[in-house]
Amino acid sequence: MDIGCGTGAALRHAATSVTVGSLIGIDPIPRMIEIARQRTTGHPASARIEFRLGSAENVPVEDASTNFVFAFDSIDHWQDLRQGLSEVRRVLAPGGALVVVKDRAVPGATRARHQLVDAVERVGVQVAEQRELSQEGVHFALWIFIRTEY
Repeated sequence: MDIGCGTGAALRHAATSVTVGSLIGIDPIPRMIEIARQRTTGHPASARIEFRLGSAENVPVEDASTNFVFAFDSIDHWQDLRQGLSEVRRVLAPGGALVVVKDRAVPGATRARHQLVDAVERVGVQVAEQRELSQEGVHFALWIFIRTEY
């Protein structure tokens, strides 16, 4: 599941590697969902990709139904980080992972990263991996969080 999926590009890309199961994109903007659906029409994995209107604070999926939640540069746009993370914990299956990618070149990024890790751990999801990456002049941070509490 991709929270803040926008036009669905990340899910279409992921579908080339994730060849089993469903991929769900969530976005709070109806126009983004419409564009994502249009751009996915005709994609080889279109039958497995679904887009739903929703937000990080109100994820429209069942409890413990998701193995992976992805937030690619969208977590800063969540209205309520703690509520969004509580929703992520709710929808993650035990042992499921939250993967967050965040631009580390933005002002205040170091403080924001510490706040994110602290907030995630408060809702019962623990840091499994943290990496700083640079590619083609783009610098970003990647975290993998695992739901360990059942």
